[in-house]
Amino acid sequence: MNVFERMLNTQALMFIYVMTGVIMAKTGILKHEARSSFIHLLLDITLPCMILNSFNIETNIDQIIAAGEIMLISSACVLISWITAKIFWRNQSHDRKAVLEFATLFSNAGNAGMPIVASVFGTEGVFYASFYLLPVRILIWTVGLALFVDSKNTRERMIILAKTPSVVVVFVGIALMFLPFKLPSVLSTAIKNIGDMTGPLSMMLIGAALGESNLRSAFDTDALILTGVRLAVQPLIFLFLFRSMGVQAILWQVAVTLTAMPAAANTEIFAEMYGKDYLFAAKCVVVSTVTSLFSVPILALLF
Repeated sequence: MNVFERMLNTQALMFIYVMTGVIMAKTGILKHEARSSFIHLLLDITLPCMILNSFNIETNIDQIIAAGEIMLISSACVLISWITAKIFWRNQSHDRKAVLEFATLFSNAGNAGMPIVASVFGTEGVFYASFYLLPVRILIWTVGLALFVDSKNTRERMIILAKTPSVVVVFVGIALMFLPFKLPSVLSTAIKNIGDMTGPLSMMLIGAALGESNLRSAFDTDALILTGVRLAVQPLIFLFLFRSMGVQAILWQVAVTLTAMPAAANTEIFAEMYGKDYLFAAKCVVVSTVTSLFSVPILALLF
């Protein structure tokens, strides 16, 4: 089965999970006030377990070098995205500009991207994706947050970053790579099984959020343009750039998959926290999320 077929099957699965979440929200099975608890379960338990499981494998020097390479690719993607954001959104109002620039810079690579990478590229893909996301998460809580708040909050942002489980667990995983032993089989099985919950859980939570949204009122010209930039323009730039440079196939495919994800959920959260146009931010997240269910398999045709 080629990458396109795996991606198509994965997105079909993700669509089923999303629709399950929509139904849960519409019928009241998953209430709005309960969603925050499940989000913490996802971010603090299942996603870190999935990341940690990807490090519990035999690694060689080539994989370690490739991990360093994908971190450079990740940093280059954010830099190019920053240039793209400055070009596209230079004439926007202050409140919308922060939202649009952040959504252009950062995708929902953790919640939505990691489960897709796990399904399509397996444990090796998650291993590389974990390193890809390391500089991204650092930049989200520094450069990204600076779009919404004053620079005097730098210390607070770094403390938050240091406490983020999905960041901490990468360093734990790196330590595991160099230890002369592996985790006991019972513990590694438990970590894997808990991590396997990430895909269905993350998509159902996204579906629940969509179920609470009024999709008819979500469409906005700027949100549609942002979606085109987020899901098509940037991934195509990265695909042709890194493939033409001769980058190892699995590295650029993982990188392009993660950059082709919808706008980061933090877009709306940060906008609401710091007094920007959070209703518009929610529209950007909703429109790009719905569209990505169909755009990602189409993009995979170029893999």
